[in-house]
Amino acid sequence: MISLVRSEATKLLTGRATWILTAVTLAGTLLMTWVNAAQSVGVPAGSDQLYSSVPVPPEYQGFEMVGFGYALVVALAALWAGSEYGSGGQIRTTLLATPRRLRVIGVKAALLAVLIAVLGFLTTTGTMMITHAVEKTGIDPWTLTPTIWAGIGGVTLAWTLTALIAFAVGTIARSAIAPLILVEPLVIGVGDFLTTVWTGARYLPTSAGTAMYADPSSGPVLTPVIGGVVQAGWAGGLLLVAAVVFARRDV
Repeated sequence: MISLVRSEATKLLTGRATWILTAVTLAGTLLMTWVNAAQSVGVPAGSDQLYSSVPVPPEYQGFEMVGFGYALVVALAALWAGSEYGSGGQIRTTLLATPRRLRVIGVKAALLAVLIAVLGFLTTTGTMMITHAVEKTGIDPWTLTPTIWAGIGGVTLAWTLTALIAFAVGTIARSAIAPLILVEPLVIGVGDFLTTVWTGARYLPTSAGTAMYADPSSGPVLTPVIGGVVQAGWAGGLLLVAAVVFARRDV
């Protein structure tokens, strides 16, 4: 087990795509947050010059900026799921070294979850600190508030569960393309749009995840707890299917 964790961690942490997407997610989100916050200083609430023309309570300001990194998290998970099914057929070598397939997919999913959780926490915490420091909302950017910390936890969990969903879809399809086609659109806006025209869309995985950190008055969203349970259900169900397929399918 230790050897398996070490080898899979080496694959994940030495991949060029991992470092590029991680760096772009963190640096890009923080830079966009600073630019948006700097432009918002002195601009009246509700102005069309703001990222959102709808007034947002101070404790929820800044969370709208995590969407940039959200999309890159899906791409990272998709590449991790499909990386071993390329022309080199690396999955054969992996299973020759560790024939216990359930253990392999479990370690892969766990390593991805840890990486995304750390990335999500650092990115969101930095985003909120920059937002409240630059915009001078009256909230201490170093200590924040319990509501903001709960939202940071919500983003971290939403990113992690979404990454696991993308990983499961990629594993089932044996390709990085499938999660980019099926999951990425939900992250970049399709999910939010569907909730405005169909209340049932609140139960889509990314829409449910958004409920864990979004302003409750922003639209038809679930409660944070229900949203977390729904998204966890999606992730758990898809991972179960992926594990069964991975264990039984001929490579």
